[in-house]
Amino acid sequence: MVKLLMQEYNFEIDDIRWYLSTVFAERVLSYKDNRRELTRYIWAGSLEKELYNMEEAFLDDLDDQFQRGLLDEVHLRDVFSQIEASRDKRYR
Repeated sequence: MVKLLMQEYNFEIDDIRWYLSTVFAERVLSYKDNRRELTRYIWAGSLEKELYNMEEAFLDDLDDQFQRGLLDEVHLRDVFSQIEASRDKRYR
């Protein structure tokens, strides 16, 4: 289902990467008042693990959750709408 939606929304893997980058940037910026936790997050390799193949892991996770019945098509479309909005902002 995820691959079909990617085709329907005309997404490239780079669109997914851009969306995830904005999500990660917001999360990292949320540490602005807690530098020690940010340092720990980076030092422990957690950031690196999350960034490594982030788009593939994200899509695989969405597909897995859909296959297991944890997500429905409506939720997937909501996620894809967020990705679409992120892509649109990128090119403005």
